[in-house]
Amino acid sequence: MKRYLLKTAVALALVLGAGQVSSQMVEAPTGALATQLQTAIQHSGFSAGAPDLAMASRHLGHVLNCLVGEGGDGFNAEWGHPCGGQGAGIANDLASHPQAADLQALVDAAIQLAAQGVNQQSLLAVQSAAAGIAALLQVIAGG
Repeated sequence: MKRYLLKTAVALALVLGAGQVSSQMVEAPTGALATQLQTAIQHSGFSAGAPDLAMASRHLGHVLNCLVGEGGDGFNAEWGHPCGGQGAGIANDLASHPQAADLQALVDAAIQLAAQGVNQQSLLAVQSAAAGIAALLQVIAGG
């Protein structure tokens, strides 16, 4: 599982870094969706740069909670919810975006990567998942 997670994160970084997926094609989100995306991107960065496994996992848990929203599949209140009060969760609020159908696969991939990442026992695996999620969310954010 750890190798799959790392390979997935590296593949995402390569595809996004090579410009095959361009955030310039995405209309910038507004309102609750934009706010939650920025919070999740920030916490992805905190996770990717965390000095230890506990901190990396906790911030990745924050990202998962922002993605699925309170009561969503995988939501864990014990991790904390920095997106609380900002919206209903990125997955739910994506419906308000004019390109929601086109972006849904990216949100689904971010959720899957976060759900796998929070259960890893390797700092590198959690940080790699966080970096991959940050790249996905940057595309959705249009930036």
